[in-house]
Amino acid sequence: MRNLAHQNTPIGWDYLTPQSYLALAPGGRERPVAAIVHGDFAPPPRPWPQIHSHLPPLDGAARVEVLSSAAAATFEREDGFDLLLADDFMIAAGRFEEAGGESLAAGTERLYATLLRLIADRGYPHLLRLWNILERINREQDGLERYRHFCIGRHEAFARMRPDLAERYPAASAVGAGGGGLCVYLIAARSPGTPIENPNQVSAFRYPAQYGPRSPSFSRALVKQWGAHANLFISGTASITGHETQHAGDLAAQAERTADNLETLVRAAEQRSGTRFRLGDSGSMLKAYVRRAEDYPLVGDLVARRLGRDASVLYLRADICRAALLIEVDGVLFA
Repeated sequence: MRNLAHQNTPIGWDYLTPQSYLALAPGGRERPVAAIVHGDFAPPPRPWPQIHSHLPPLDGAARVEVLSSAAAATFEREDGFDLLLADDFMIAAGRFEEAGGESLAAGTERLYATLLRLIADRGYPHLLRLWNILERINREQDGLERYRHFCIGRHEAFARMRPDLAERYPAASAVGAGGGGLCVYLIAARSPGTPIENPNQVSAFRYPAQYGPRSPSFSRALVKQWGAHANLFISGTASITGHETQHAGDLAAQAERTADNLETLVRAAEQRSGTRFRLGDSGSMLKAYVRRAEDYPLVGDLVARRLGRDASVLYLRADICRAALLIEVDGVLFA
């Protein structure tokens, strides 16, 4: 079920075809605990969260990103949210569809506040990783880019519900899709992880006001120790130095700078945690978000050259949170 035997943390990862996914048995030793569906595939209901990303794979074939665990787990639903509870971790997923006059900022705040309440009520208060997929993320709405409306709502929910997280945020990414409203899913735990920052970048939560009324609320990465093993959850990483976008319009240069930032981030995580993570080996589960579908062949070559051909990379068509960015990479590493 897991991509590799050395994924020894409580949560394993794999990218499956729809056929392989449908063949999974809920009663096996290693059971799915969540599935993120990328592309044109509508699986039947299963006893775990199934999240439709609205992000098509660039090779044209649907994929299912499967999280798995050998731990006993319980699937619940509450207030429209899908919840998966295991011994050491919890997965939660929810969606805000813009209807009924509620603003994007208000809907985001409500969605986040509910998720924060659900994980706290069940005893998993420590956020490790958040994924945000926002319909038309770069479109202007009421005089402000939609991503910035989202950042306002997320910031307000954290400030109201979890002020203790200030400057100790979880890892996160936010990319844009052609539909689906706002989808948020997360991994939380009973014990905390260690946030990691890139020394070559301004922390996102300290961005100057030119990027919006509220700064983005995430850390560049997070290390989670699970006994003798660990995960490095890497946030969405792109061609940014300091707080400024680099190489606008130049895909090759952006991909190189993105790879530089990934390598710097992994080194920072290793120095902070004392744990060795190998970026680009067969234990790397990465996603590359590409703005222009026609750039897929070049992006594939660039990523393989810089990060190696052993890494598992899922290439998705997505908009990036800054309009000038053409590529973003996130992922999870195992140690």
